[in-house]
Amino acid sequence: MDTNKKPISDLMTRTVCEVTTDYSAAQILELMHSKSVSSVLVVEDRLVLGIVTERDVVRNLHRSGGLKSLGCTDLMQAPVVTVEQTENCMDVYHLMGGRRIRHIAVTDAEGLLVGVVSESDILRDFGIEYYMRFKDVGGAMATDVGLLPESATVGEVVALMDQRRFSCVFAVDEAKRPLGVLTERDIVRLCHLHDAPEALTLGATMSKPVKTVTQQDLLHDSVKVMDQAHIRRLAVLAADGAVCGVLTHHDVVNGLEGQYVAYLKDLLQRQEKVLLSRQMAVNEKVVLENILRSATGTAVIATDLECRVNYCNPAVAAMPKLQALATLGQDLREALARLGWTDCRAVLTPEALRDGRTHRQELQWTAGADSLRVELQVSLLVDERNQPHGYLFLAR
Repeated sequence: MDTNKKPISDLMTRTVCEVTTDYSAAQILELMHSKSVSSVLVVEDRLVLGIVTERDVVRNLHRSGGLKSLGCTDLMQAPVVTVEQTENCMDVYHLMGGRRIRHIAVTDAEGLLVGVVSESDILRDFGIEYYMRFKDVGGAMATDVGLLPESATVGEVVALMDQRRFSCVFAVDEAKRPLGVLTERDIVRLCHLHDAPEALTLGATMSKPVKTVTQQDLLHDSVKVMDQAHIRRLAVLAADGAVCGVLTHHDVVNGLEGQYVAYLKDLLQRQEKVLLSRQMAVNEKVVLENILRSATGTAVIATDLECRVNYCNPAVAAMPKLQALATLGQDLREALARLGWTDCRAVLTPEALRDGRTHRQELQWTAGADSLRVELQVSLLVDERNQPHGYLFLAR
C-alpha cells in the first residue's frame, strides 16, 4: 500500500447509491436495507446536497423516535465533506479522522459527484506489510465497547450507540460472555421493518452467534474473517471468554495514523524549495523531529518563535472555525485570541514551554446552532541542540 502517492480515485467506489430530496425517510431506509449500504448520497444534477449514513439513522431514532414520518432533509447531514478525485489518499484518510466521519463524497474539478470513499475502501487497499506493524488483534482493538443484557430494549441500545458513538452493542450474560450483537445496520433494518422498534428487546432482535477473536489472534487473519463473513466488527474475548474489546474496520484503519508522520516527511521534502523561497525560520527537519516526538494530532500547525505560521496540514483547513489558523505567515496569537484564548501571549514563550513542558488549552465557540470545542496542545519546537526554534500546535 503506497498511500503517500496514490490518488483517492484509485480507491473510491464509483457506483454510488443516490436519492433526491423528495425521498422520504421510509424510502431511504428501504433502499439502505435492500442494497445493504452504509450510506446514501442526496444528489441533484450530480451536485451533492447531503448524506444519510447508518449513524444518522441511529442518532435520529434516539433523538426523534419513529423515522418513517420524516423526510429526506430531516434525516440527512449537510453540507457534505467532499474531496476532489486527485486528492492524495493519505490526506483524505487524515481528513476523515479529523472530522470523525467514515464516508467522503468524491468530485471532479467542477464539484460534480464521481464516487464515494469509505473506511472499508481504504481497508481493502492495505497490504500484508501494514498488518505486520500490529501483528495481533490486541494492538489494534478498542477496549471501550458497548455491553448490555439481552433484556435491554432497542431504545437503550440506540441511546448507548448515540451517546458513546458505538457502531454496535453486544448482548452479554452475567459473566460478560457474548450472546449476540446489534449493529448500526441492524438498526436500519429494524427501522425499515417496524414503525416503533425502540420497544423491542435486544435478545429478540440481535444477530447470533457472535463472531469472535482473541487478543493474540493475528490481525491479518481477523480482517480476513470479517471479509469472508461480510461483517465489519468482531468481539474480542479474554481468556475467560468475556468480551474485553471490539475490533472494527474503523479500529484497523485508525492504525494508519502512524503512517501520517512518514507522509509528512515526504511532503516536507517535496516542498523544500517552497519552504526556502518563503524564508521560513523552522526547517523541515526540525518540524519532523518534533512531530515524531509528539502524539500526532488531528491538526498540525508549526510556527516560528514569533508565532508566524510556517506549516499546517490539510486537517487544519477542514476543521470548523480553524480556517483562520491556516494562513501562512500570519501571527497565530491574534487568531487564537479571537477564538477566546485571550492570554495566549503569556503562554507562548520559550521560557513557559522549556524542558518538554506542554500547555493544553480548550477553545469553545458557537457556530449557528452548533456548539464547537477544540482541544489544543502546544509545545516548543527545538533543534538537536535543544535550542528553541518555534512552536508546535496539535488540535483535536
